[in-house]
Amino acid sequence: MRLNIFSIPKENISDLKDKFKKLGLKSIKNHSENGWEINFYFSSEVDKTPISWVKIYKDFFPDETPSNILYFSVYLWERGDKCFALSYGKSHFYLRQFCDHDFGIEVAKRIANEKDIRQKSSKKFAGKKKKEIKSYTKNSKLDIESGESIDYIRSSISEDNKIIFGNTGKFASSVLLNPDIEKEGLADFFEDLIKAYNKEETFKLPRTVILNLSPETIKFQDRLINEILQHDSTDFASNSHEVIGVDFIFSGQEEYTFHWKGITSETMDDLTMENLNKFITDNSIPREEILNINVEVQKEDAPRAYKKKLLESLDYIIDDENVILSQGRWMRFNEDYINQLNEYVDDIDLEIVESELKETSLTEPEFSKYCESFGYINADKDFSKIKVAQGTLIEAWDLQKDTTVYALKFSPKNF
Repeated sequence: MRLNIFSIPKENISDLKDKFKKLGLKSIKNHSENGWEINFYFSSEVDKTPISWVKIYKDFFPDETPSNILYFSVYLWERGDKCFALSYGKSHFYLRQFCDHDFGIEVAKRIANEKDIRQKSSKKFAGKKKKEIKSYTKNSKLDIESGESIDYIRSSISEDNKIIFGNTGKFASSVLLNPDIEKEGLADFFEDLIKAYNKEETFKLPRTVILNLSPETIKFQDRLINEILQHDSTDFASNSHEVIGVDFIFSGQEEYTFHWKGITSETMDDLTMENLNKFITDNSIPREEILNINVEVQKEDAPRAYKKKLLESLDYIIDDENVILSQGRWMRFNEDYINQLNEYVDDIDLEIVESELKETSLTEPEFSKYCESFGYINADKDFSKIKVAQGTLIEAWDLQKDTTVYALKFSPKNF
């Protein structure tokens, strides 16, 4: 049985059910089992969705223009402080707003086989790459690069858990599992899932954790506004991929418009920071109102457009704070991430150097020159060792002694 499982914090259940009402989701089956209050919510009233390509060939359909009807549902299980939601159809788009962000990765750390990773998705804390998806051959051990925060993994299940949870799983904010059960076995399955979740993790995964609203996040928003106005390092999430539940979402045939206080922009095929800045400038939107801009998205084959807050539409990383903005939430890289970086640093080989070189007040060029007296060859600012395109200057190394080369990195005194 294929199960896409979200965990809903108790404090979010009421808001989730209000969302169900707005979406037209109605409970068509209610029952109790082993202390669980169980409701099956179904989209009994849905609009017909136009099919974009049918418009091109409308003369081929003389009788009636075909359209799609896309049903979706949520199977909700509640007991005490536990709430699980099984997602069917497009309901994962709505469940993600109310789910436990860390649930899927926490489950992975307990039942996934880290020696048989099939795919991973990650955010990059440093460098030019901000997001990345990698696929692996069978029986590939989990490899995590320095500065990487894991959003998603697909793997086999560890041997001692396969009989309960199936052979493979996908893990992100939700969990996709294939246990060998029928719907009548769900109550026992959730008991097993809770037991597994309460066990000690078997391996670490660097991950982001959500920050609550605070003066600190207000400070981050101020920095974000500066980035928006400079359109330097921030970008729209739709320009790469997003992970919704355990699904990768890529932009396709969408059209976009900006909205602010009754003002609407021209329709755009792509979201760019240049277009956003033009909308801000053309309409003299004050700084304090920038994050009140909405982005309307009209998806191909969708019956109606939907709006997102600008904050929910952007990807932004604050390097010096270990903080990232994703899907409208401020997140900080967790201790697993910091510990992983420390492990990389600890793996660097150290060697004893001349005592006179352990501490210095010299500048880098002065220090490089000084090292010549200890038998080092000074290559500081020597750009001749690597031949590259004309006009490009690359320094191969700073010092050389015997068969070892050294790169120097000078830090502030208070580092």
